[in-house]
Amino acid sequence: MKQSNPIWKKVALHGGLVLAMLALACIYFSPVLGGKVVNQGDTQMVEAMMKETKDYHAQTGDYALWNSAMFSGMPIYQVGGNPPTPSLFTPLQKLGTLQVAGMDVARSIGVLFFYLIGFYVALLALGCSPWLALFGAIAFGLGSYNIIIIEAGHITKAWAMAMIAPVLAGMVLCLRKKADRATQWRDWLWGGLLFTLALGLQLMCNHIQITYYTIIAALLLGLTYLGYAIAEKRLPQLTTGVGVLLLGCGLAFACNARNLMVSQQYTAYTMRGGNVITATPADLYHDGTAPSPESNRKSGLDIDYAFSWSYGVGETYTLLVPGAMGGGSGEWVGKESASYKAFRQQQMPLYWGDQPFTSGPVYFGAIVVFLALLGLLLVKGPERWWLLAATVVAVMMSWGRNMMWLNEWLFNHLPLYNKFRTPSMALVLANVCMVLLGVLGIRELMSDKVESKRKRLALYIAGGTTAGVLLIGLLLSSGFSYSGRADEQMAAQYGDQWGQILDIFMQDRQALFVGDSWRSLLFVALAFAALWLYLRTERGGKRQGMAIGVSLALVALVMIDLWGVDSRYLNEKNYVSARKVQLRPDPWDATIDDQAARFGDQDYRVLNLAVNTFNSSKSAAFHHQVGGYSAVKMRRYQDLIDFYLAGHINQGVLNMLNTRYIVLQGGQVQRNPEALGNCWFASEVKEVADANGEILSLADADLSRTAVVNRTEFAVSLPEVLDSTATIAMEHQTPYNPDHLKYTTRSRTPQLAVFSEVYYEPDWRAYIDGKPAEYIRANYLLRAMMVPAGEHVVEFRNEAPLFHQMNRVALIGSIVLVLLATGALIVYYRKRKETAC
Repeated sequence: MKQSNPIWKKVALHGGLVLAMLALACIYFSPVLGGKVVNQGDTQMVEAMMKETKDYHAQTGDYALWNSAMFSGMPIYQVGGNPPTPSLFTPLQKLGTLQVAGMDVARSIGVLFFYLIGFYVALLALGCSPWLALFGAIAFGLGSYNIIIIEAGHITKAWAMAMIAPVLAGMVLCLRKKADRATQWRDWLWGGLLFTLALGLQLMCNHIQITYYTIIAALLLGLTYLGYAIAEKRLPQLTTGVGVLLLGCGLAFACNARNLMVSQQYTAYTMRGGNVITATPADLYHDGTAPSPESNRKSGLDIDYAFSWSYGVGETYTLLVPGAMGGGSGEWVGKESASYKAFRQQQMPLYWGDQPFTSGPVYFGAIVVFLALLGLLLVKGPERWWLLAATVVAVMMSWGRNMMWLNEWLFNHLPLYNKFRTPSMALVLANVCMVLLGVLGIRELMSDKVESKRKRLALYIAGGTTAGVLLIGLLLSSGFSYSGRADEQMAAQYGDQWGQILDIFMQDRQALFVGDSWRSLLFVALAFAALWLYLRTERGGKRQGMAIGVSLALVALVMIDLWGVDSRYLNEKNYVSARKVQLRPDPWDATIDDQAARFGDQDYRVLNLAVNTFNSSKSAAFHHQVGGYSAVKMRRYQDLIDFYLAGHINQGVLNMLNTRYIVLQGGQVQRNPEALGNCWFASEVKEVADANGEILSLADADLSRTAVVNRTEFAVSLPEVLDSTATIAMEHQTPYNPDHLKYTTRSRTPQLAVFSEVYYEPDWRAYIDGKPAEYIRANYLLRAMMVPAGEHVVEFRNEAPLFHQMNRVALIGSIVLVLLATGALIVYYRKRKETAC
């Protein structure tokens, strides 16, 4: 019998729409196809961090797991450049994000394509037509925040965000009410596969904060379906669905065990693991010049630091009106603007919101907000309530310090929440939920299951409410202050002139608010008109064709709306030639190399004061640095910065870190002849009772002779007579292997060797003459070891046992997942064939 809807037509339609989404991504980032790249600041930082590892891999074919180039050494796990995970999700991620076409493509075209394909699949799974799925994919993919983070270079975050919707859609398939037994098995199979694959891909991106927000939505979704299951007396059915999801969780986590477990292990040693001391720099500097430490918490980040980027309550209006708070901190203005006429510059600090600064607003789209309200009125059942709950929770969490009664409680009580910063990031979850709710609302509007009267009433209420809010905003616009948090800093900078300057900025801020309000009102009106025409035509029996036409009209409208806003923050000005972003040494790097060659210096470190020392990683591409940039630097190293390297620079601490060269603020290079080198023998031990004693003792100890040791953790006993002629030296390596350090020693008595290397016991193992040896922590964060008399070879090897153990777990998990999925598909199709017969 001839099928009324042959499978090949469906395949052709989906294939065509996928190609259309790929084409959209290529058109948006078309300069990339012409050889240019997006000038992504954070990506360049990461490239600098990874250069040592990449060079080592290029020279040897091996991978290093330690980064010696920043902060005197730290694990490379959170930076990149790790050996590929032996997981099913490694090739899947490379394919989905277009890494197979090169990283420049993956970081631009690949991100947008991943957004689009992820949302498209999620909406298909929820029962939407391909045309509505296309609309939802574009409405999400072109959201302003999603594009702005591409410009910033937050690529792993973007990839993780692309998988939020498919994770939640897979859960809905597994938990929703089933009409019959055949539907049960189908939903459990496809829902379980979608959930497992999407969660596995998200975990592969290793952006735990995005996964955390996904878990919050998942819990709200699960609780909502649990309530409905209890009311409908179908707990056994729900329990089976939960079992499928738990199995999927286990497999996704197993396949990503390496990333998850080493991150958990390392987090305890980082700033996010909390403080190990109660002392502060004020205990050393009593003249009021002590720098403020970044955290004083025993667990997690300091709340003020974590909540720095909190979205303002009123700032949430940008979800509907992009320019409501002035746009970005460097907003582009036209030549007719007051700012340009006054200063002849096209980029102005127009942002007046609650955050310290921002690249641009979080704009979901006026059409999306309107449709989300429509969905809230039309969608019935659990989908309405969990989407509403997740949206409200995400928005309230994004307010951070602006809703402390809630967010401080969450920060102190919600597991792991105090490890994260930037509360405004929670809006990514609200974006996903509002787009989903909006698309489901259109589906209900186009469904014959909802009576026409209810559809029209919902459309009028949603359109009227959205338009009413915009009109009220316009009426009140003349009374807003148009002045914000960032203005206080500029006021101090410009002094008496600031009043006149602010007046000019305020004119453009108000103009942007008013102009974008009318703009949003226009798009809401056009979307409303399209849906109103559909309802009018629906009564004439032309539903299917009109549904496709309206869907495509909404696609066009949302694309014009969002593309227009996105282009303010990522446009032709953000593209440069690939050659321009290549890492190149600064003049002082060449000077250091020249002086090092003249003095015979090898394996030294540099303190670069000509850049933002502890917020820039560029210098790490060319020399081992005392500074650098990482959001997960080690807690003890941050303490060292707070006490001895930021503001008050302690020469003894610089010496123990083997700081041979200092680049002064003007770019001049100063050689430090007092640097202690890679290793030395200590002639005395200063025992202290705790971590406070460890760090405070560095202030006045002669670190060339004295090793500060915490006696509650380590025991050290020096011989009564030491060999003053004893020698210790590190063997220079070519190429340099960050994971293997080798030293030769010679002495007539046992000696305490101190190594200018960061202590990280979970990964590093010590050996003397090839046999395992014990080592300790000294001077708050360095390694030390008692070396016996005689001639010996001391080695430190970064064996990272947990890393390698979890590689095996990931491989086994991938094999099990493939076998289970294959088996389930075979059984499903056999049963389907038997039923058809």
